[in-house]
Amino acid sequence: MKVLTPHQMSEVDRATIEAGIPGLILMETAAARVVDYIAEHFAPVSDQRIVVVCGKGNNGGDGLAIARQLHVRFQPRFLRIELIGDPSELTGDAARNYRMLRVCGVNESQDVDPTLVIDAVLGTGLRGAASGPALDAIRKINTAFPQAEVVAVDIPSGLSGESGTPPGEYVTASATVTFTAPKVCHAMPPACNLMGELVIAPILLECRKHVA
Repeated sequence: MKVLTPHQMSEVDRATIEAGIPGLILMETAAARVVDYIAEHFAPVSDQRIVVVCGKGNNGGDGLAIARQLHVRFQPRFLRIELIGDPSELTGDAARNYRMLRVCGVNESQDVDPTLVIDAVLGTGLRGAASGPALDAIRKINTAFPQAEVVAVDIPSGLSGESGTPPGEYVTASATVTFTAPKVCHAMPPACNLMGELVIAPILLECRKHVA
């Protein structure tokens, strides 16, 4: 299996979009792979108390799509969205997923003691240590939910996709679901030992032919 840098993965996504598959579909399919993992490992999902912590970029967009799919498919006992920043700061596919989430009626303000936390704060493109609200979210995931399992989307937030060395504080994940191919951080120590269970999930067959 090939190991990609974040730049190479971006090129895979770009080529796939140019081939005719919209980015929104890629995000939807990535979210479905995470939800599939949750359905397999945390059944019955309807009994779970879930918090999805979302950043402002594409990783946060994945998280918003995951929350919507969980709500529609399983209607968990509790489901709360914690969005880092104001919704007005979202752009592109992340903003579209936020609007779809609101249409589906997911309550973003439920106060729960979660059994499962989805880390969708930062993706593989982070350079340098996390800071500001993202760092606050990382610390909250690590300390505020002691009874919860943590599933990271693509990478535990705070790690760099380009390096095996953590640049700063990072989420302690029970499992990580990444897409298409492992990135450098998934293969190089010590970061590769910080993922929990690592799952490499295919998004679309169209992606594979662009991995050179």
